[in-house]
Amino acid sequence: MTLKEKDVEKAHLFLSDQEGLMHCSDLLEDFLATISRMEREYLQAAAKGWQTGGPHSE
Repeated sequence: MTLKEKDVEKAHLFLSDQEGLMHCSDLLEDFLATISRMEREYLQAAAKGWQTGGPHSE
């Protein structure tokens, strides 16, 4: 293998690693967005429960 071929292989491996990191980053962003959405929905439901007296009101 020539030096040029090694450099091309290294560049390809580097790009593959970068693509993998970008994919992981996208998955993390999706996960955090889902968690944020679920938190908002929970807080909205809790606020409605407090406004109506909730299930344990007297």
